[in-house]
Amino acid sequence: MQIGAPLFRGVGGAAPGGGTGTGGGDATGGGSATPTPLDVTADIAADTTWTSDHIYTLKQLTYVQAGATLTIQPGTTVLGDPGSALIVSRDARLVADGTAQAPIVFSSSLPVGERGLTAADGWGGVLLLGRAPINTVGGEENAEGVADESRNRYGGTDAAYDCGVIRYVRIEFAGIPVSAANELNGLTINGCGTGTLIDYVQVHRGIDDGIEIFGGTVNVKHLVLSGNDDDALDWDRGWTGKAQFIAIQQTQGYGNHAIEASSNPNNSTLTPVAHPVIYNLTAVGRAPDSSNPGEGVSRGINLKEGTQGEFYNFIITNFYERALYVVGDDARAAWGTELFVKNSVFFANPTDAITDSGFGEDTKVLDAALSNQTVDPGLAAAKSVTAPDFKPTATLTGSATPPDDGFFDPTATFIGAIGSVDWTAGWTAYPEN
Repeated sequence: MQIGAPLFRGVGGAAPGGGTGTGGGDATGGGSATPTPLDVTADIAADTTWTSDHIYTLKQLTYVQAGATLTIQPGTTVLGDPGSALIVSRDARLVADGTAQAPIVFSSSLPVGERGLTAADGWGGVLLLGRAPINTVGGEENAEGVADESRNRYGGTDAAYDCGVIRYVRIEFAGIPVSAANELNGLTINGCGTGTLIDYVQVHRGIDDGIEIFGGTVNVKHLVLSGNDDDALDWDRGWTGKAQFIAIQQTQGYGNHAIEASSNPNNSTLTPVAHPVIYNLTAVGRAPDSSNPGEGVSRGINLKEGTQGEFYNFIITNFYERALYVVGDDARAAWGTELFVKNSVFFANPTDAITDSGFGEDTKVLDAALSNQTVDPGLAAAKSVTAPDFKPTATLTGSATPPDDGFFDPTATFIGAIGSVDWTAGWTAYPEN
């Protein structure tokens, strides 16, 4: 950062709250009822607080530098210009801790009506970089979509690493596909550990993936991934965390896989092998839309390149091309022991079950030992573009009981993301552009 360069630029270019504009200090503003717009034009070099009486606009790739914590108060809005992103380097933290009544919103700086899914207008979302284990040679690598330099590295040996807090947060109209298999997503979680808190997060109308997790041990809960153009939830580099309560919705013309999973795309034998444990997920595809947009056909779960995983209480419905796809010798060898879907519902996908890729998914997933079903969950209302309801209207039986381990909610003995209480209500939103 250039010394003396203003971090915030508002009216007249003044730094709010009488600050020096050197990348530290609190942005306290004047307490007016209408939030004051402020441009973020430099990295965050010291502990800084962004407050709800301002609207912050990222003008470029903005880094929270090592040693600094960026705190964002409930109800704060952060906008991103095309090409910008918020990147939290290793040894820095982001504390974006909203509430159901006052969520924190990250969105595009373009005018309402012009924030749609185009690569040229995209902003890069939020990236977290940590020191938890990943399965690459040497134990660390550079984040996708950004320059190969030290501040963009992630990975290490600290399984409990704390990247910060993201709770009651919406991320809208984000993602930049830089090149093939090299992109910025809505929320990119790189090498974050169990000390990180990710809970009540919506990623909406992203140009690429909703959330992509690169290794680490991070646990995630209460996710809404709606209308994203590529995959809703993507992982690789050996993610071994846990997840519960995930609602996924594809929209017409957008959406490839609800889940795309690999361990390491270059060498599936590297350790740690990806092995997340996930309970209570609902994924609604975009059938009867059979289009093949830039990101590909509509599929439910794509398990490839050596991933393992244990998946319980899923609903996979309304996918046009395929509900389940198991690809590669390592993933197929793990099926039934270290890789499986159990106590779940598949409905209104090709042949109302699975489409066989040559591995026999259509019969394997319906093996009696897995307790999966092909019954109608009653999710017509989940297809609504502006107000989806992910609660099944059918009575579904045969669920698994999540473990009582301090992370999972063991009372969630239902199939799908939503039980008797709709945890998505009140803090989510579904703007079309």
